Amino acid sequence: MSKHTGKALGSDRRVFLKGVVAAGGAATAAAVGAAVVTREGSDGPSTAPPAESNAKGYHVTPHVEAYYRLARF
Repeated sequence: MSKHTGKALGSDRRVFLKGVVAAGGAATAAAVGAAVVTREGSDGPSTAPPAESNAKGYHVTPHVEAYYRLARF
């Protein structure tokens, strides 16, 4: 049988997990900070009514804008 010397094995695991949590917190803070800067720089969704068009395909409607606004982080 071998004896463990120095730190306990569980201690290394705790240090690793603390590092993972700290890195996750830093990444979250950076993402939130970037989102705030992006929102402050934008004019926001357009309040003008959509132009009448016979074009087919994707259109940003008030319903879609509401979804995008609620889906932001």
